[in-house]
Amino acid sequence: MKPHSLSIHRAILSRLVPVWLVLSLAFGAAAYWLESRRVDANVSDLAAEAALHFDLSADRALFEGDAEQHLPALKMLLHGSQFAAMRLYGRDRKPLLDVREKSDPALDSAIGNYPHEFPPFGSHHHKTLRIGHRLFVQALVPLAGPDQMLFGYFEGIYLVPAQTVQAIEARIRDTLLMVLIVTTLTSLVLYPVIVALNRDTVRLTRSLLESIVELMRVLGSAIAKRDSDTDIHNYRVTLYAIHLAEAMGIPSGEISSLIAGAFLHDVGKIGIPDSILLKAGKLTSEEFDIMKTHVAIGEEIIHESHWLFRAQEVVAHHHERFDGAGYPQGLQGAEIPFNARLFAIVDVFDALTSKRPYKDALPLDQTMEIMRQGSGGHFDPETLSVFERMAPGFLKDFGAADRSLLKRYLAESVDKYFPV
Repeated sequence: MKPHSLSIHRAILSRLVPVWLVLSLAFGAAAYWLESRRVDANVSDLAAEAALHFDLSADRALFEGDAEQHLPALKMLLHGSQFAAMRLYGRDRKPLLDVREKSDPALDSAIGNYPHEFPPFGSHHHKTLRIGHRLFVQALVPLAGPDQMLFGYFEGIYLVPAQTVQAIEARIRDTLLMVLIVTTLTSLVLYPVIVALNRDTVRLTRSLLESIVELMRVLGSAIAKRDSDTDIHNYRVTLYAIHLAEAMGIPSGEISSLIAGAFLHDVGKIGIPDSILLKAGKLTSEEFDIMKTHVAIGEEIIHESHWLFRAQEVVAHHHERFDGAGYPQGLQGAEIPFNARLFAIVDVFDALTSKRPYKDALPLDQTMEIMRQGSGGHFDPETLSVFERMAPGFLKDFGAADRSLLKRYLAESVDKYFPV
């Protein structure tokens, strides 16, 4: 798989996996809540039905006179049932009898923390209590005789059988597992669709980005060809600038701006007359003033485009000098943007080591001697010191390379610093 394809898959997975996780949790929580409510309702109905099996309404004597005499019979009834505790209330809602299978402080605490309500006749009240692995239902049923007159209440604490609890847990577990499976399968089905759509988007974005970068390169090359007989100068200074910036640990975002600036540093020369731009001899002071306007013209050109404007630091300041004697603003030292200070070094280096119609190329030792003399004056001393160590390798790798090889080297750097 190509690195670019791997990056697409990584990008999609980095977004799809959190979405899958969130959806799984959300749907799982919803399913758990719905299933729990349904289970609670079923268990509560079971408890209420069990409570109704005690035909207490047939013997109203339990609720009249001394209720304590009926305690043994009620204990026998409790012992043969699934109830953990029973309680009888009179019509006035005062407790009459309280029977328990055994002492259970945890159950007593749970019941005490959630007091019950007394429902009207014809309905019942229930509440689910979970204590450890045990499941109880507190059911309260109003009692009335054939005359429909209310004479008391029966409260039972129903212990849901262990096998029923296990079945409930298995049902909830199966529901959650099904939600997880469905969510996962949906994500897997959508994944190739998202990848295909993303590839189309990346392809279009890559095409647009390549067009923009190519526009910068062609525009810079067109200007370079006005000023000399080749556009190789632009390729070399861009490569020099990239490798020097990398050696100095410059962030990739600033390097992409540096590349744009290297392509377009002299774009403003499009507005300079040929009689001045191509003059073989030294320019007069009036001609040099006109030549200097190429900086302002360049800024105006790139100002119209967001993509081109990233070249602004180099376009506007590559003729500034470290000692403040440059133009157009006479900035000094750190006032000059770093990219412009760096580019000024590689631009002069290539100019000195390149053959032009009006001069021969200078050897490396002579070039570096001239540049060392400009340290602290024309050039940033710290950046020049790093460049001096790299200059022999630059000249060896790129100085004599032909246009096609330089273009290939440059394409690799563009892919690295202008990723989609």
